[in-house]
Amino acid sequence: MRSAHWTAVFVALATARVANAAGTEERLHDGFFARSETGLALLWEDVSGSRAVPRRTAVRGVGQSASLWFGATPDPGLVLGVTAWTARIDPVFVEGGHTVTPDDDSVKVTFLRAGPFVDFYPDPSRGFHLQMAASFTAQVESDVKGNAIKPAAIGAALSIGGGYEWFVASQLSLGFLGRVSTGRSVREPSEGTERMLWIMPELALTATYH
Repeated sequence: MRSAHWTAVFVALATARVANAAGTEERLHDGFFARSETGLALLWEDVSGSRAVPRRTAVRGVGQSASLWFGATPDPGLVLGVTAWTARIDPVFVEGGHTVTPDDDSVKVTFLRAGPFVDFYPDPSRGFHLQMAASFTAQVESDVKGNAIKPAAIGAALSIGGGYEWFVASQLSLGFLGRVSTGRSVREPSEGTERMLWIMPELALTATYH
């Protein structure tokens, strides 16, 4: 009778261990990768070369960001893919040495970024991860009627970030991410060439299928 009892205990422990291993295996960061993000972005941009009157020297602002990320996992925890990101900023301009806040809410500065990325989970069974992205970038300012002011500023950007996610299902996790992006853009209106050098800290909520 005692032998049967211990046999049952060992069977139960073995079954629990197998089930736990299976559950861990199910919650591994591997395979197809898809992520959506929404967040808050801050803009700090210096402008040089402007010949407009009054002369613009800087843009500051805050706005909402959103992005999509798609990729594959050649090795557990290592993701390679492409991303498309955008942010719409409520700007404050520094022109002629004075801070100018637009009276019309239609005045926005919109950023677009697209390019390759790498995302790395040091432990594929856990949620901590680091990412880096290099991208083509475009910056478009809209006027008081909401129309785009041409031409757009074109350039390149580099982003680095890190965050943490919690599994809520076998392939779905929710979390947060902090990221800093910096870039350089050039705009060529009729008055001359304007050069923008910017940095953009960002805090985002993430939903990841992986």
